[in-house]
Amino acid sequence: MPSYYVASDIGGTFTDTVVIDDTGRVGRYKSSTVPANPAEGVLNTLVDAAEERGVGLAELLADVEMFAHGTTIATNAMLEGRTKKVGLIQTRGFGDTLTTMRGFKGTGLEEEEIKRFRTLVKQPAAVPRSLTEEVTERVDYAGRVVCPLDEDDVRRAVARLRDAGAEVFAVSLLWSFANDAHERRVGEIVAEEAPGASVTLSREFLPRIGEYERTLTTAVNAGLRPLLGASLDSFESTLAKAGLRTGPLLMQSGGGLATFAEAEKRAAAAVMSGPVGGVVASQYLGSRGEHRNIVTTDMGGTSFDVGLVLDERPVMSNTTLIGRDRLALPSVAVRAIGAGAGSIASVRGGVLTVGPESAGAHPGPACYGRGGERPTVADADLVLGYLNPDNFLGGRLTLDVERARTAIEEHIARPTGLSVEQAAEGIKTIVDARMADLVRQVTVEQGYDPADFSVFAYGGAGPLHAFSYGAELGCPRIVVPLTASVHSAFGIGSSDLTMVEELSKPLQSPPGTTDYGAALPPEEIEAAFGALRERAVKGLVEAGADRETVTFARSVEIRFRAQIHVLTVGFGDGPITAAEVNAMVERFIDTYEGRFGKGSAFPEGGVEITTFRVVAASPVPRAELDAVRTRGTAEVDGPGTRRVFSGGAWTDATVYRADHLHEGLRIEGLAIVEMPDTTVVIGTGQEAVVDRLGGIVIHNRP
Repeated sequence: MPSYYVASDIGGTFTDTVVIDDTGRVGRYKSSTVPANPAEGVLNTLVDAAEERGVGLAELLADVEMFAHGTTIATNAMLEGRTKKVGLIQTRGFGDTLTTMRGFKGTGLEEEEIKRFRTLVKQPAAVPRSLTEEVTERVDYAGRVVCPLDEDDVRRAVARLRDAGAEVFAVSLLWSFANDAHERRVGEIVAEEAPGASVTLSREFLPRIGEYERTLTTAVNAGLRPLLGASLDSFESTLAKAGLRTGPLLMQSGGGLATFAEAEKRAAAAVMSGPVGGVVASQYLGSRGEHRNIVTTDMGGTSFDVGLVLDERPVMSNTTLIGRDRLALPSVAVRAIGAGAGSIASVRGGVLTVGPESAGAHPGPACYGRGGERPTVADADLVLGYLNPDNFLGGRLTLDVERARTAIEEHIARPTGLSVEQAAEGIKTIVDARMADLVRQVTVEQGYDPADFSVFAYGGAGPLHAFSYGAELGCPRIVVPLTASVHSAFGIGSSDLTMVEELSKPLQSPPGTTDYGAALPPEEIEAAFGALRERAVKGLVEAGADRETVTFARSVEIRFRAQIHVLTVGFGDGPITAAEVNAMVERFIDTYEGRFGKGSAFPEGGVEITTFRVVAASPVPRAELDAVRTRGTAEVDGPGTRRVFSGGAWTDATVYRADHLHEGLRIEGLAIVEMPDTTVVIGTGQEAVVDRLGGIVIHNRP
């Protein structure tokens, strides 16, 4: 019997699943997301996969060797304020940490928004002051006990929080990462006074410097754990009843997989579970297609997400931004705006706007015929002729052109005095411009030239719009991978089992230092990494990994003394010597000036290593994709044509089907490629070629 490798990604509008067999064949499946029961949407896609193979669902699931999963449960719970009520315990005198925040810095606002002082407001604290209690204790920066823990004080604090409605508890004491004895004892007392309540200790979850960030992230994790745990338990139980025999894995914000048990403990590390999958998939396929630098663009039904791959490595961030909260957890750097196929268009004050409000899966765009009456980007694409109403979701949903036209005419065309087609093209132009602007923020504003990057376009709607925003950016290649419609799910299935361990242990070099290898003792650095390495290996082995397969990536967070900008710099695999420490600092200086400008570095002030991090990874079973090929031939019936409204006029576009495609096929724009699960557009003045992995690579002709 064949072995299957399955990965699913539950989005706001659609649930995507990939099923890869041991020959490398990739099956792609989509179903509407079922918000009330997310596992149902996944099962619907698996039923389609089983039917395609002529087997029952239980038979297919019994042969699954690896099942990986991405979810938006944690993301949505945070954004919608549906987390459990957290009772927060802090050191006496520091109970206002979450309320004070860091002023208006680091609160998820763009620079222009921060400058609008008249309308500027802070977001609500993650834990209200009424659910925050202070206890008497004090540990200093070196881990020395300055004031013993008052245990009676702790018991009174727990009782007050419990009476105030706290459902779970978070403990974040000052300098606990240097000495966690008090924090551990507080955790024990909480367990005694509030039996059964979930407790998150900052020292166990996030032992790092930065009182506000550590407290915020610990509190968020505490509030998310019961929700994510219940969702994962339900998901695993549902799949097990359907026939799955292996334990599923969950995608983490940092780009690796974790067991459900480990994911529940680190719930806050799953808030970017879905979006990072597309970046990982782009890295994986890009390395096989010689695309070293990639802008990843994911246009789904609700949002448009952008990430970067530099020199075949995803760009990482030391923090995870969700809403206006910046969590102190490393993640694959992804920026998002509300610009998807379901984004609603409207006229406000005589101005046409698109998004960020979305029609979602229910009722969805007007053309779905499910009760939606407001026009969306998908309705505009249909009216313009880019979408075939009979080819949506492989023909399982017929789109209603007249409903789309009626919605656009009523809400856009009449108020603006435009024709329906002009209004639809206006909607498309605006959303394409918004997406191009976000890509510029991720590239140009970070010092990168888009001309040095390939654009990977995926998501259900990305392949249709990329020809426009990719050309506007001046990128030489726009790649639509074979897995485009389920690309994030594919990336989830291409990831390794990972464990991230970190610890803040500041090391400083004196001002004026030139020999950093002498000022920052290599043996201390080696010892710090060694301790983290052992903890990471222990966690992976407990998750079922083979110790012999584990690989490691070591890095530090480092800054110039008296400055606040912290960058992550990696170490090599070999022994840490004085020469390697000096080389690391040189890499830091080069990276710093690349980010902030030539001459911005301040080595004369000395440097400070703030945090050590080890990322341990162990490969999970996966199919090799060398066998992936399109199976079309050039001998099938020739391509057809369809009228498309483009540039203010109707014109003919050549229409290809999936069975026309084969390696090396060249396609002149204006052309449309109708895949079973997405639509690819090659614009006028562009040319496309099908690559060896079945992707469509679009080039702008000179």
